[in-house]
Amino acid sequence: MSVMNLLEPRVEAAVLAVIAVLLFLTAIGLIAAAAVNGVVVIRREGFRLATVLPLALATVTILGAGLLFTVARVLESHPLPLWFLALLWTGVFFAVGLGLQLAAFSVYAVIYGHLRPPTGNAAVLVLGCGLGAGGTVTPLLASRLDRAREVYDAEVEAGHRPVLVVSGGQGVDEAMAEATAMKNYLKDYGMSEENIIAETSSRTTHENLVFSAELLDSMGIEYQPMIVVTSNFHVLRAAAFTRDVGLDAQVTGARTARFYAPTAFLREFVAIVRGYWKANVALLLGILAAVVLLQNVD
Repeated sequence: MSVMNLLEPRVEAAVLAVIAVLLFLTAIGLIAAAAVNGVVVIRREGFRLATVLPLALATVTILGAGLLFTVARVLESHPLPLWFLALLWTGVFFAVGLGLQLAAFSVYAVIYGHLRPPTGNAAVLVLGCGLGAGGTVTPLLASRLDRAREVYDAEVEAGHRPVLVVSGGQGVDEAMAEATAMKNYLKDYGMSEENIIAETSSRTTHENLVFSAELLDSMGIEYQPMIVVTSNFHVLRAAAFTRDVGLDAQVTGARTARFYAPTAFLREFVAIVRGYWKANVALLLGILAAVVLLQNVD
């Protein structure tokens, strides 16, 4: 008799029913939150894939709960193929693993983003993001720029004069380069234009860092320490990119509006999972192998 078969069908059905109830309650909470958060985000940010992620997650969760309820009912009176149960348990364990990853990611991102950056840096680099209509600075981007001003002012108070780099090119739907709008925003708040360098060619976070490093290299300060400023949900991926590029940098996070935070953290988590898809595929196959092994161990 296999280890997995030590569970009576009714016991296994009960376990699946409990998991299904927990998933169902989770889904109800997600749907309620998504209904409120989704309407606000879509109204302010527009309807696109990123803004419907919370609702999509809730839908997948409730469908998964429905599947487990159905399987639990069937198991009360009929056995099911071992291959089907193996796939089912693999899906359950993998979903739990992803949930734990999301929770750990969110907590660590918030903690890391709130670490006080050290002074004595040669540059403060602000990563751009999408502009509003007519090239206006969005609240999300304004939060990054305001955080950059705080970091820059702390450097000045400590007796340093770092270079302030704003980085971001022009998207197909933008009236100007993001860095141009960022520079104008900082000038409106009293920062001297001569202290601001605009990098206007990049289109991604990786290019933000690479192209900005090239600008700093032309000034002879590429390999000196710097602070990279982005949104709090983006700090971990930005930090990973700084290591890839070889920058001596610490990343600090700007606050994200509460209404947008759930969508932003979820979107960022999806991007990280996609970026490390090989590791997640390996995890999925490892779980499947473990489940199959348990089914066949006497």
